[in-house]
Amino acid sequence: MLDFEPEKKIKVRSNIADLGYYNPPLENRNPEEYILMDFNEPPMPPHNDLIEEVVSSLKNKIHTYPFYEKFLQELSKYVGVDSDKLLLTNGSDQAVDIIFRCILEQGDEVKMVQPGFAMFSQVAGTIGCLIKGPQFNSDLSFPHEKFKSYIGDNTGLIVVINPNNPTGTSVTQDQIEDLLISFPDIPLLVDEAYYEFTGNTSVPMIEKYPNLIIIRTFSKALGLPGLRLGYVVARSDFINHLKKIRGPYDVNIVAVLAASRQLNNPEHWQSIVKHLLEQSKPALTNFFNKNNVKFYPNEANFLLVEPKDPISAFNFLKKNKILVRLMRPPISHTFRMSLRMMPDMERFMSVYSRYLNL
Repeated sequence: MLDFEPEKKIKVRSNIADLGYYNPPLENRNPEEYILMDFNEPPMPPHNDLIEEVVSSLKNKIHTYPFYEKFLQELSKYVGVDSDKLLLTNGSDQAVDIIFRCILEQGDEVKMVQPGFAMFSQVAGTIGCLIKGPQFNSDLSFPHEKFKSYIGDNTGLIVVINPNNPTGTSVTQDQIEDLLISFPDIPLLVDEAYYEFTGNTSVPMIEKYPNLIIIRTFSKALGLPGLRLGYVVARSDFINHLKKIRGPYDVNIVAVLAASRQLNNPEHWQSIVKHLLEQSKPALTNFFNKNNVKFYPNEANFLLVEPKDPISAFNFLKKNKILVRLMRPPISHTFRMSLRMMPDMERFMSVYSRYLNL
């Protein structure tokens, strides 16, 4: 009989062993119990017709490997580029992963204004890279010139999140173009997860600047976060390199069918975007202004709010069945909240009024 040493563990790379992991508090978020304002999710599910159409289509497709060409043609029309400049990914998280692995060597630095979406730091750490950059200005505006001063010979990748999550900060296309011109030999990744709320995109610059990469998602305005579909927009030569890393079937057929339905029948999700931006957001910002609650205006479907005591505000809201997201340093004095349809916003304003009167 062999002797076993159960206390021994599989040896992993040192940078993985030393790394924490992105662990968002997703458990116990029952939408039948809570109003979910904590994860920038769509406030409503897709139209019932989409669900029925996808279920019907699956009868003849679920037993085969997924295929993408027809959908890529549809997506190319939506984005405004040829389909060879597009790559589908399993959520934009996978897009970040394969782009980083394609470009970065161990020890390279990624330059990004802080704070930003946690997945960028997570993926960089798995490669043995660090994310460095200045913090946003005190008003959370983009520190353009200061950011440029951080970019140097050891920079393997520049990341701009536009608008930024979690601060909501937007970057102008002139600022992005200045970065592309100033650092032509360094790839620049622009995360446009909230594009459908802003209309602000760098896509027209793809042809002019070969170092530009853009990622987007179907998880926000297009309402499909549970199906995990994102995509990369870049020059075709770089897309071909990414195909060497992404598996040939990494994007599931259900996501493709649902996304196709959303692109070809946009009225439902576009009406939700319109409602959020033209009704919910003005009502909420007016409420905050009226009650002297500090918040940071932005173009996205969420707001960063600065109460006098964010922890007590969070706990009061949770006790009243509303979930918001407490932020970490350097913005731990805030919480982030997603916009919802007006009935939910009215509920939030009613509860928060009671909190302000404690």
